[in-house]
Formats: sequence, structure tokens, C-alpha cells
Amino acid sequence: MIEYFTVLNIVTYHIYHDGEIEKHIPQRITIGFEKKYKYIYHDKDDNEHEVCIVDWHETNEKKIGKKSTVLSTKESIISDVNISEGQTTRRIRYKNGDIAEYGSNNGNTFWVLYKAKIDNIQLVRMPDELNYTYNGIKIKYNFYNSERKYTCPGALTGFIGALAETGLKIVTTGSCFVYASYFPSVEHINGKSIDTLYLNDADEQKFINAMHKFNFNKQITGKHKKKFDNAIQESKGTLHDSHLHSGFDESLIKVIKT
Repeated sequence: MIEYFTVLNIVTYHIYHDGEIEKHIPQRITIGFEKKYKYIYHDKDDNEHEVCIVDWHETNEKKIGKKSTVLSTKESIISDVNISEGQTTRRIRYKNGDIAEYGSNNGNTFWVLYKAKIDNIQLVRMPDELNYTYNGIKIKYNFYNSERKYTCPGALTGFIGALAETGLKIVTTGSCFVYASYFPSVEHINGKSIDTLYLNDADEQKFINAMHKFNFNKQITGKHKKKFDNAIQESKGTLHDSHLHSGFDESLIKVIKT
């Protein structure tokens, strides 16, 4: 993997300590790296930290999921399989690109149907964990009980930026699955949101502020949690009592062709 970081001709996301994020697209991309993105963090002393290289793929863009106890659709089925991916136990793929997923959450079992749109989107495969430490910068996370290990390319930039800003080790329950579905959530549209388990209140506020700085402009906390700055407290239900929901704004990334 070390040789990856010597390659110059690869699309690279540059994440700056002040919250700015740039996507640099070279005129030519080295053969073998056409479907990979590199992520570099720039600290306050102008040091570059080459954090990771990830694979990306395209899939159908999805609409907001529709939750139901009985699945009702007449679309042609490509596959119907039992799975064990965190809380998700069954997945149906339809010929038109729709995805239906079944599982449980908070003691309830249900279906969520994710209708496909016409356009495609890009998703990246997040590293199973990051454990980067160098020259005072710490970028650390791991997954918990989740296979939602895909996210939009921009969301990973903001997540890396917040991790570097705080130095906290974060536990995440992920973003979305490979087809941009995201059971049990109905709002993790197209990998633009990442869920993280709560820290103590002081560290949680620190992390929320950092995520906000790095373009996560919609963060939701639980009704029974304390009120945090830069986050919306849920007014009913218990969905976000267990985790912070952070939604990323990809429109704030500056694209530079080199």
C-alpha cells in the first residue's frame, strides 16, 4: 500500500485544518488508479498527512426510504437473500434499481424500500478502521456492529477533518451499504450522513463542533440527550438517543482540475 502514496496522478481530496476541502483532478490518471481516491490532511503547520486511498464505484441514486411492516411492490426481482449485516437480515434487489431491506431496530422489525432514481452517484468504501498517528495528528475510528461501510466521497473528507481536529477516537455505525441503501435509517440519503456513538458531553460537543467546521451542516442528537451547540435536538422518539447523526454538504467542496 505504501507505493500508492508515491503516485501523483490520482484524484485527491485535500482537507485543510481551517475547514476548507478541495478535490484535485489530474488531467491524466495513472492506470490502475482510475477508481481510487486519495485523502490528504493539511495541518496548521502546513504538513501533509497522507491518510488513505479508497476505492469508489457508482450505483443508482436513491430516494428517501419508505418504512413499512409489509413490503408491497410489483417490480421484478434480481436477488432476494438473507444476510447478516448489523441490524439488516434480508435484502431484495429489483431490476429497476430499487432496494428493499428488512431487519430490526429498537425491538421492532420492519421493511424499508429505497426507490432508485435515474442518475448514478459515487460511493467510496471506507477503511475498516483508521489508526493514523504522526507528528501530533491523530485520525482514529472504528466500526461497531455495522456493515454500512460506504459513504459519499465528500463525507469521508469531513469525517477525516473532524477526527484530525479533535484527536478523538470515534466509534461509528456507518453511513450506507454498497447500493446506497442504509437500513434501518430512512434519511441517510446516498451516503451523505455518518452516524457516530456518543462520547462524554464535553468531548461530544468538541466533536460536533469539528464536524460542523468540516461541512457537516445538519447534525441531530437524541431527545433525551443534553442540548448541544451546532446540533438539532430531536423533539420526539428515541431514534437518536444512541448516536449522533451528521449530514454532509458536498456542494462546499472546491473542485480543481490540474
